[in-house]
Amino acid sequence: MSTAKVVPTPSTTLSFDATSLIKYKLSDEVLAKVAASGSLRSSSCRSAVWRLVLRCLPYETKDWEVTLSRSRNLYRTLKEKHLVDPHDKKFSQDPELNNPLASTEHNPWNTFFEDNDLRDIIGKDVSRTFPEIEFFQNGNIRQMMSEILLIYAKEHRYVKYRQGMHEILAPLIFVIYLDNEGFLHAKENDELKTLTVEEEDILNCLFCKEYLEQDSYTLFCSVMLEVSRWYEDPAPSEASKQLIPKEPYMRVQDSVPSSRLMEDLVDIGNLLQDIDPTLAKHLSSLDIPPQLYGLRWLRLLFGREMPLHDLLFLWDVLLIDRPITPLAKCIFVSLLVQIRHLLLTSDYGGCLQYLMRYPPIADIDSFVKLARHYRNPKKNAKPDVKLNNFSHITVSGSSHPNRTQRPQRPVAPSKARPESNTVSVPSSPRRSHEPHREPIRNPQNNDNWTKEVQMMEEQVSTLQTRLNEQDMMCCQISKALEVCAEDVRNAKSSEQCAALAQTILELSKTLLSIKTVPVNQSPSKNGKNGNVDEKQKLREPPQIRHINEMIDMTSKRPQI
Repeated sequence: MSTAKVVPTPSTTLSFDATSLIKYKLSDEVLAKVAASGSLRSSSCRSAVWRLVLRCLPYETKDWEVTLSRSRNLYRTLKEKHLVDPHDKKFSQDPELNNPLASTEHNPWNTFFEDNDLRDIIGKDVSRTFPEIEFFQNGNIRQMMSEILLIYAKEHRYVKYRQGMHEILAPLIFVIYLDNEGFLHAKENDELKTLTVEEEDILNCLFCKEYLEQDSYTLFCSVMLEVSRWYEDPAPSEASKQLIPKEPYMRVQDSVPSSRLMEDLVDIGNLLQDIDPTLAKHLSSLDIPPQLYGLRWLRLLFGREMPLHDLLFLWDVLLIDRPITPLAKCIFVSLLVQIRHLLLTSDYGGCLQYLMRYPPIADIDSFVKLARHYRNPKKNAKPDVKLNNFSHITVSGSSHPNRTQRPQRPVAPSKARPESNTVSVPSSPRRSHEPHREPIRNPQNNDNWTKEVQMMEEQVSTLQTRLNEQDMMCCQISKALEVCAEDVRNAKSSEQCAALAQTILELSKTLLSIKTVPVNQSPSKNGKNGNVDEKQKLREPPQIRHINEMIDMTSKRPQI
């Protein structure tokens, strides 16, 4: 029989280990205190706490063995159901029904080929998971992750598989593996001698390394219940389909949210406006809404914005505050406030670099306290956070592009010896009258070439996204204008209506041929004294005065 459990008091300091799971009577309040204190950072029971707060396990330890057996058997059943092998005896071996070249409806080869296509997509993502950590380079771990993601995609067809899910699974399987190894180490060091045989059997069942894949799948499904809203496909309503924008352009932040992910990003923009209006105004003036960079932040639960050990501590606090969406929004805003001094002094390109390659956080404890303060200001005091980021490097440890590749002020010549990766021209009496020349850089030894290419790829990707959105909107408005013109033609109208239809068609053609015009464009040669006739003005888009300024066609609309 197990002994009576101790109810921890508010003054109790929990050093959380395997025996704490059995010794103390746990609850959400107790585990919230443990997570906020940072005790799980050195604990070997982090995965057990996550499973408790996500309801993978009940708080009654006597029910753990039954619950674990049920979940592990369920995964085995799902694996037999979804991992199709056409050579299995459960399928008919009739060549007319089981043939890789046949296109019959119940041919198992059809499912096999579909699974292979999905497996290839998942395999490419898994191979890129945390490349700096050796654990994720293990072939068995990669195979395990691929099968978990494949089974999840086939079992949850409303979500399917989306890029980024592999980075939600990776920390979960990593934590479960570490806890299993930690429990074996505790047994070898005879640290469980205070437990009864029954209690030790329960922990043996909980931390069994043979069920790493099964337990990881169960925990992954529970986490995905919280974040699947950010992976769902947008489902526009009939009203949004019939909605025609009033202007022939639309920015991302001006469009009607078509998914819960976009709705949450709009809420984050409003929250930033309430907390830091100055920063919100600066980012808005640069046309950098949360929708531009925040998709990755939310979908990966900030997995790319901090190193893994800090990320696990953040998840300790995040996963216990269910539903996690409100706290996730506060974490999002806290990330912006943390680097406000860098964003306020940067232009469009500089801000994007800081947001796409977030500078590492120096004190994760202060950061978490700040996020919890925004979540509940009355309950959690605001910490004294000053400069809490390493702005000169990225999370991976490389030099930050804003520090290494953005233009620097010219430095006065010094007598210092040249760097080892430069080739200087020796001085000569004949060149003594020539001005000082900068040393010639050797491209072969310059590590910045690779970083510069990566930065340019990110900038091109961002610009391409904007161009795609503008092109799609222009095509939609063009079709709407053509339909409007056709309606005017069919109606009983005067010559003025016919002229209006012709003008709308010209606007449609002009909209499709929109191009950005340089600021210092020379005046047109048509007309005298540099004056352009009205028809030519109609066809030419206005000049772009600022970076990212959209073209306003309001003045070109005829008055109806």
